[in-house]
Amino acid sequence: MPTPLTRLYASFLAAASDTPIPPAALEVARLGFTDCMGVMLAGADEEAVRRLRTHVLDQGGHPRSRMAGSTQRVTAVQAALVNATAAHAMDYDDFAFSNHPSAVLVPTILAVADAQGATGARMAAAYIAGYEVWADLMLRERDLFYERGWHPTAVLGPIGAAAAAAVVMGLDETTARHALALSASDSGGVFENFGTMAKPWHGGRAAAAGVNAASLAACGLAASATALEGRHGLLRALSPQGNVDLDTAPALGQTWRSTVFRLNIKKYPTVGASQRGIDAVLALVQRETVEPARVRRIVAHVSERHAAVMPYHLPQDALQAKFSLEFALACALVHKAVGFAQLVDEVVREPLVQQLMARVEIQTTAEFEPGWRDAAPFDVIHFTLDDGREVSTPRVRRATGHSDTPLAEHELRGKFLGCTRHARLPDADAQRLFDAMQGIDRLRGAEDIGWLS
Repeated sequence: MPTPLTRLYASFLAAASDTPIPPAALEVARLGFTDCMGVMLAGADEEAVRRLRTHVLDQGGHPRSRMAGSTQRVTAVQAALVNATAAHAMDYDDFAFSNHPSAVLVPTILAVADAQGATGARMAAAYIAGYEVWADLMLRERDLFYERGWHPTAVLGPIGAAAAAAVVMGLDETTARHALALSASDSGGVFENFGTMAKPWHGGRAAAAGVNAASLAACGLAASATALEGRHGLLRALSPQGNVDLDTAPALGQTWRSTVFRLNIKKYPTVGASQRGIDAVLALVQRETVEPARVRRIVAHVSERHAAVMPYHLPQDALQAKFSLEFALACALVHKAVGFAQLVDEVVREPLVQQLMARVEIQTTAEFEPGWRDAAPFDVIHFTLDDGREVSTPRVRRATGHSDTPLAEHELRGKFLGCTRHARLPDADAQRLFDAMQGIDRLRGAEDIGWLS
């Protein structure tokens, strides 16, 4: 018989608000709330979010929870849907264990806390609980979900969101178990939708599914006690080769994965797999002059797994460009920056950028970085110029913002203010919001978070 994961996770969740959280894990929660709030506000005016907000307002419902980009309140499920989509819309949100935890967990927690009330300490506990359950699930799979077309954040995010919502709502063990099981039946999201509006909606859908599952369980809707680990449960159904660990008992509350994997904060609004390459090119152009028009060949060395999540080799719009190593490298070389100003259709279609993208050759390795099963030991980019000379970037092992090379406090604040300025939030309000997120566990409740203009 497999380990009763669904029940053990539920037991952990029922006690989460009373379980002491290590200081290092609390720092992860503060970082996750801070970075997610910034990127959520920045993404609130993206087209996918605007359309989703219109849809939600057309549906109506009891107005209880705040929604990014609007002063109108909606239901908790609707708020989680819109806000998590906004947080993921620019692909500027953090990542860990090959998933995007904060973009799902933070909007989930804010939506439920708005609707039902919760102290900052409970919100922080909910974040860590959701992270721990989600990470434990993900790390049981030995193969790559993308091999079967699954988007990990979309298929496991509902479970993490249900876990977080259960803690905010204070569900008991039995009810939390039903919430997890119900969310397993709402799992889904395919890799083929990367580079479209559906990709950020995957995050929104995961958050909404988790809030919905916890709410349904609280109303008495029951589900399987083995929905995650059973013979026909979620983990077996998702597993590409059946190599999923269903035997090892989770050590939740004893071993804290949040203190090990922490969070990788993106410096650039593109897929996480591109961050090292951008860092490499920017380091090169700061060191010496490389005329883009003289470049005849670009060879990028990355891991097989990172290459797999960047399928657009000649993107034609900004949505596709976020998942294109070719664009990331060409943009960094031509514009010496990859940010909000560059992630627009006009820049993607520039003749020189298109020309350089066509000259990129991606060489992959199956060798992985110890402790980071998706990344190569290092990324490096080689440029061949029109006179035959070759120049190479530094070898980059950890991108700026990786949990091993974290952003300094002023850099994190700088990213946050860049996001809030993009959202046209006054700096004084943004500074107060930043400080509130940095002290999320010390707030009286969600009402102390003034993120609506």
